[in-house]
Amino acid sequence: MAAIAPPSSSSSKPSPFPVSSKSSNPISRFTLPFSPHPQKPTFLRHLQISNSLSSKTATTTITTTNPPDPETKISRFAPDEPRKGADVLVEALERQGVTNVFAYPGGASMEIHQALTRSSTIRNVLPRHEQGGVFAAEGYARASGRPGVCIATSGPGATNLVSGLADALMDSIPVVAITGQVPRRMIGTDAFQETPIVEVTRSITKHNYLVLDVEDIPRVVSEAFFLATSGRPGPVLIDIPKDVQQQLVVPIGINPLGYLGICLGCPRPPMRIIWSRL
Repeated sequence: MAAIAPPSSSSSKPSPFPVSSKSSNPISRFTLPFSPHPQKPTFLRHLQISNSLSSKTATTTITTTNPPDPETKISRFAPDEPRKGADVLVEALERQGVTNVFAYPGGASMEIHQALTRSSTIRNVLPRHEQGGVFAAEGYARASGRPGVCIATSGPGATNLVSGLADALMDSIPVVAITGQVPRRMIGTDAFQETPIVEVTRSITKHNYLVLDVEDIPRVVSEAFFLATSGRPGPVLIDIPKDVQQQLVVPIGINPLGYLGICLGCPRPPMRIIWSRL
């Protein structure tokens, strides 16, 4: 029996759909956020690495810089020019070598955020939540070996720091938390978003401050960083009322702290010296 030849293409039934000369690409009415044909990416997003991290951690495309020297820092204000308490606070942070803060804005801390925009050395990393800010400051301290700084507003913003401060105390992590507070005349009047955050955090911080005099800000900041890093490290909280942040003042220089702190790694004196002191 002769084999039956397959039908030729000329005798096949024509397709009811028009034939297109274009390549077969997926049809979509929306612009895809990615290419349907994966190739070499045309845009690379460079991750921002903190300047405080060591050069081993940074990539070759990132250059690291050392923190500013407090002795050579040039103020953006004239020596006798009045400035807000918030600017005095930011200058005090700059003298401590702070380059990164984790701050979530609020009404009682807005003056501090405005002062941060006038700083050329401090970068504000905006978290989604105050709790994320304090844990980010704790992680920054763990990674860099330097104190982490977080800022929150009064009321619920301040209480959102509680878990992070307690964790920093238990793990001995140096963290300086700065919170806004209602004006001094409204403290104790059950004002809007008033929370006694000093009393709330008394048992979960090494120390805390309620600043009632704008001239005390430089000294308080210097003491806070000393306490956070000396002896067994831990968190320190600074509560600053809003009217203190807005008050104009010409800051005076502060003398270096003469505290020796607690030396956990100091060698023990010889036994003969110990017996001689008994």
